[in-house]
Amino acid sequence: MIYGIYDLVDVSTRKISQLDAVTNNIANASTPGFKAEHLHFAMKDDRGVLADGQTSSYAPIMMVDFSQGGIQKTGNVMDMAIHGKGFFAVETKNGVAYTRRGNFTLDRNNELVTQSGDYVLDTNGKHIVINGDELEVDNQGTIRVDGNETGRLKIVAFDRDRALTSRGDGLYSDPGNAGLKTLDKPEVTPGSLENANVQALREMVDMINIQHSFETYQKAIQTISDLDKLSTGRVGRLA
Repeated sequence: MIYGIYDLVDVSTRKISQLDAVTNNIANASTPGFKAEHLHFAMKDDRGVLADGQTSSYAPIMMVDFSQGGIQKTGNVMDMAIHGKGFFAVETKNGVAYTRRGNFTLDRNNELVTQSGDYVLDTNGKHIVINGDELEVDNQGTIRVDGNETGRLKIVAFDRDRALTSRGDGLYSDPGNAGLKTLDKPEVTPGSLENANVQALREMVDMINIQHSFETYQKAIQTISDLDKLSTGRVGRLA
C-alpha cells in the first residue's frame, strides 16, 4: 500500500510544477514580448530519483507558445515590436541570446540595450550606438540618427522555434539545432511593443483545475495513510 502513496506523491509533485508554470504565465501577462510556457510530462524508460529518494517515470517538457502577441502603440521611439516571426539578437554576459521584448533604452555610453542591460546587436553583430538627438527606426529595422543611417537591427528567425532554450527574462538561446537564419526583410513596428501572448482566462481555468487535482491527490494520500495505520493496528491486536 505504501507504493500507492509514493505514486500519488509523484503525481502531486508534478502538479505543483505545473502550477508554478501557470502562475508564472499569469504574473507575466503584462510583460512585453513574454511567451506563455506550458509544462507537460512524458513517460521515460528509466526512473529518476526524486527528492525523497523515491523515483519517477516522467520527464518534464516545457513547451513555449511562440505565437504572436498583440501589438500596442506606445509612442516611445525606443520601443520596437516584431510582427510575425523573428527575434532581436542581443549580447549577454553568457553569449548571444534572442528576445521578443523590444522595450529598449540607452546606457551611459549611448548604446542601445535591453532593460536588463544586454546589448542590442546590428546585422554585423556589433553594438548599436545612438549619438545624436533624433532616432528613427523604419519598418525593416534600419536605424537613422539625425537623418543618417547608422545600422540595422539584427533580427533572426528559426526553422524550429521549439528547439530554443529558455534562459528566463524573455531570453532564448540556440543550442545549435534550431535552424538559425537572419531575416532580410523583417517586419518591425517602431514606437510599439508586443504584448504577452498569455490567455489569462485559460491560465486561470488551468490553475483551478490543477489545484482541484492536487487536493484530490492529497485526500487520497491521507486515505491510504489512514488505512495503512488501521491495518497495522489490527495486525497488532491479532498478534
